[in-house]
Amino acid sequence: MKQHHISPLLPFMLGALAVSGTATAADTEGHSLELKTRGIYFDRDYENDAKDRSQSALGLQLNYESPYFRDFIGIGLSGYSVTKLGASGHLTSDILSVDKDGDVHDSFGKIGQAFVKLKFKDVVSAKLGRQVHKSLLLSSSGSRAIPNTFSGGTIDIKPMKGLKVYGAMYNEWSPRSDAHFHEFKTDRSDEGDIDYIGLIGVSYDAGPFSVDLEYLKSDNFLRKTGLVASYTFDLANKSKLKLTGGVHTSHDDGKLFVTGAESGELDDEDVPGSKAGTTASDNDGLGVYVAADWSFGNVLLGGAVAKFDGAWIEDNFAGDHGTNVFPTGGVLADFTNRDERVWMLKAGYNWKDYIKGLKTTISYKKGTGARNSHVPALGKADESELALDVRYAIPLLKGLGVRYTYLDYKSDKTGRLDGVKDDERDHRLYIDYTYRFF
Repeated sequence: MKQHHISPLLPFMLGALAVSGTATAADTEGHSLELKTRGIYFDRDYENDAKDRSQSALGLQLNYESPYFRDFIGIGLSGYSVTKLGASGHLTSDILSVDKDGDVHDSFGKIGQAFVKLKFKDVVSAKLGRQVHKSLLLSSSGSRAIPNTFSGGTIDIKPMKGLKVYGAMYNEWSPRSDAHFHEFKTDRSDEGDIDYIGLIGVSYDAGPFSVDLEYLKSDNFLRKTGLVASYTFDLANKSKLKLTGGVHTSHDDGKLFVTGAESGELDDEDVPGSKAGTTASDNDGLGVYVAADWSFGNVLLGGAVAKFDGAWIEDNFAGDHGTNVFPTGGVLADFTNRDERVWMLKAGYNWKDYIKGLKTTISYKKGTGARNSHVPALGKADESELALDVRYAIPLLKGLGVRYTYLDYKSDKTGRLDGVKDDERDHRLYIDYTYRFF
């Protein structure tokens, strides 16, 4: 049945406003309270007409964060709410949540973030509890009405200027279209079989040069590494050229990596004699890329080339769609298949001299030579994606912005290759407004 209930955001909002009133009466310095609203509409057209669908919703976030009391401890709270505006066609969890009976929920809400933050001087900081995450190999996706969040702990250590060592350990997450927190699993296992997602990393940013190194472990399932380095050159006429290179690996890491455990990207079910959910599988994925971005005046031009040996796995657990680390990665497909070579070109323009607040970017990605991940002779494919991104920060009202993206994905596939999708065309519209109380 469809769910009709009062979102937890309402009492949270009343409580946060009460807190804000107290803070205002006293001293708001260091306190932060903001309301984020997002109207979102997706129209998705598939090669298989039975999958066509459109969904629209209103997302709300009320985010409060305190200062550090006694320069040591503070708190953060965020209430999230999503309300259905419309849904038609194939019903599946996308912007909105769909239950096991196939009914779209009219609304849902949750306490998306609730953490205690700690720090020691300006050297060490930590968060414990529910929080958003963004690092090289793990990220809270922001492409829906609300972001997905994680539950656990993080730590940042900054021993010197420009250098940061960090780590994170999570045992639960809440998807972007779901009211609840869940333990991690694979496509073939029970919830909680992945005990934790943990990572450790180091980053260094010194003027024109930066480097990031990260290691991630999805317990008993997957391990990944990422290394990215970039250098920015100052050229004539205030133009800049940024060169970036990256090396990324993904490997099987334990008893949970069995046939079908990553059903959307691997073809291990095609190995003779394999049995889904039982037969041990393997994966040794390597992806490398180089990219260049040249900015001059209001213009941005960029390009990148990536090559894969084996299939690089994007999803760190079932349901994860947060991080594709390659500039050649698509929105509608990963472009990280075995033996695939991908190139990307993009052009952007800031129209501020004509229409203040308007920016446009167009990009095209082309992948060739993709093969079945485990039995190369059984499948091959080429794929492409055209993307148009239009963003307009409306000058008349601070905090109000509109974004439209058009995505056109096409593939030419022979045989079986799970990582290459059927043709799809998307229209996506976002209307965002942020109001800061203080």
